[in-house]
Amino acid sequence: MTNYDQMKNLIEAFGDKYNQHICMESSLSIVSEDKDNSKNTGEVQLVYNGKADMSIIDMDEIAHKMYRVIRNPDSKKDDESLASADAFVINSEDIWYFIEFKNQKISKAKDSVTKKAYQNWFWLVDILYEMSEKNNMKYDTFNYDNPISFAREKVVFILVVSEDKNIVDADKMRKCILAGEKFQYDYIKKLEQYIFKEAYIYTPQLLETYFVKKFKY
Repeated sequence: MTNYDQMKNLIEAFGDKYNQHICMESSLSIVSEDKDNSKNTGEVQLVYNGKADMSIIDMDEIAHKMYRVIRNPDSKKDDESLASADAFVINSEDIWYFIEFKNQKISKAKDSVTKKAYQNWFWLVDILYEMSEKNNMKYDTFNYDNPISFAREKVVFILVVSEDKNIVDADKMRKCILAGEKFQYDYIKKLEQYIFKEAYIYTPQLLETYFVKKFKY
């Protein structure tokens, strides 16, 4: 069983415990949809539409259709859900990745991205603790004694932004990669300083080249 499958099974067991059964697995391209733009234009607008795709855990589905219903059963409003990244996946080296897609300028994504990063980590850890303490079901390598330390050693956040809305920054990203440097806005750098092992900003093309094509479950 892969690390990814182990996590998927654990979250599914959490939902089963409360009779909340959802389809939590999707593809990276599907969860990259800019739903507001799709609604306005009448056409599906994907931030990521690369030739290489991959299976991921749809964190929005869990946050809105499982976690909120379990923790706040009286809630009737979808916007009362805790925030979440679009995608979550774990590689063969047990590095955890949160991936968030934004069809907007990087500078305008600060509040949303920061909220999603912190809140998604909180409710995922909450699920891990409940399944460990009440159901004796643990993720093998998770540091239950110190989840903060685990996040700083094992968890990566990737913000993916549309290139056409960030033309100048997209060029800077490519130049930074060639120079062996990391392109970051201050709020992304803070995620790396305070909570996660690393934090990146990519365009869809860079995501495909440096993440999707190299990823191993």
